[in-house]
Amino acid sequence: MSAISHAEENKWEVSIGSTQMFIGSYEKGSYPVPTGSATFILSRSVYESFALWMIFNLPLTPNRRLTEDGLLIESQTPPSFLLGASYELMGYQISDTKSLGLDVGASVGHPITLEGQLFPVGAFRLKFVKDKDSTIYAGVTTSPYNPEGDLVWGVISGMGYRF
Repeated sequence: MSAISHAEENKWEVSIGSTQMFIGSYEKGSYPVPTGSATFILSRSVYESFALWMIFNLPLTPNRRLTEDGLLIESQTPPSFLLGASYELMGYQISDTKSLGLDVGASVGHPITLEGQLFPVGAFRLKFVKDKDSTIYAGVTTSPYNPEGDLVWGVISGMGYRF
């Protein structure tokens, strides 16, 4: 399978989505509570199945963890900016304007505050191109960094517009 032909017509895509994040793992006596963030992505196709992207992630709620004593512990993750690339592993042309694809991506991010460190992010997403300029996607993402040093993983979804 190769790159989808109508992806070459509209090289830019802007999308807005959400990430349902899970911070850390299920440790004895502590249970992470899912938190949400808004995700804004600008990407550009650069060569066949490759695209470059810029991502702004805006946490909407604090990170939460429930202890076995019933206490809710909260911490705040700052908004972050990421730069990365994606590759379409496979694509299936449904019609002249519709397609389905599986993307894998990698990014490097940094909190927009002066504190913090660079962190890697990986993602897989299933992408449905509804017509030549509208997309819908859903997938998973993970990163080994947050302020507490826990593993972060999430479920992502969103809609995009190609131009």
